[in-house]
Amino acid sequence: MHSITKSLKSKLQQGKMIGGAWMMTVNPAYAELASVIGLDFVVIDMEHGAIALADLPGILRGFSRETSAIVRVPSADPSLIARVLDRGAHGVMVPRVESVETALEVSRAAKFPPQGDRGLALPALRASGYGTNPDYRSNANADTLMIIQLESANAMNLALEIGKLPEVDLVFVGPTDLSANMGLEGPDHFAALNQIIDGVVAKCKAAKIPVGIIPFAGRAIPDLKQLGFQMIVAGSDVAFLRESVINLKKTLESN
Repeated sequence: MHSITKSLKSKLQQGKMIGGAWMMTVNPAYAELASVIGLDFVVIDMEHGAIALADLPGILRGFSRETSAIVRVPSADPSLIARVLDRGAHGVMVPRVESVETALEVSRAAKFPPQGDRGLALPALRASGYGTNPDYRSNANADTLMIIQLESANAMNLALEIGKLPEVDLVFVGPTDLSANMGLEGPDHFAALNQIIDGVVAKCKAAKIPVGIIPFAGRAIPDLKQLGFQMIVAGSDVAFLRESVINLKKTLESN
């Protein structure tokens, strides 16, 4: 299971881009489809999506091949991070992190001792094959992907400090919440928002800290790749379904 994430982390360390989409609904078929097509990852959204902890094992069983399952937890709760990983997630994205101390705490929650504080219950974990994978304990710390979201002016100012933590693999800019936090919502403020984001990305690139984002503020995927973002999460199961239904309705109503 974790060899999948090792490949993902290797791409980031080599400066390559990884791409995927959001999962907002409890639909293992979406995970299966993403795996068959070959997306690098899917972010299972427990913050805004209609997905509960009890839904995770069924969803995670839909992943195969080289597609990683990354779970965005609803908050910086160390106990929840451990439970998500216990169920077999390949990585974790933590929203609304506002300090280096919080980033370190949640990152340590994803690591077994001595690098972290994650509890040991290996025979009971789906992640360890219910105790049948003898290498899980020794490989889990290196293989688990830890992503910290930056969604405020304060968090953006701490991007370098958070990104340099050995336990953190990538910082992820949340432009929607960032724009609200900074009073820069809407197209009229895209230029100002992008200037702030660009400054942080440039500093992170110079420090070899991978940065992720969603298409936003007038920028499409090619623009983001050109700017050096190494993780792009574009679209979701809900968005894909919505657009398909809208297009169907237009087609049916056209002359």
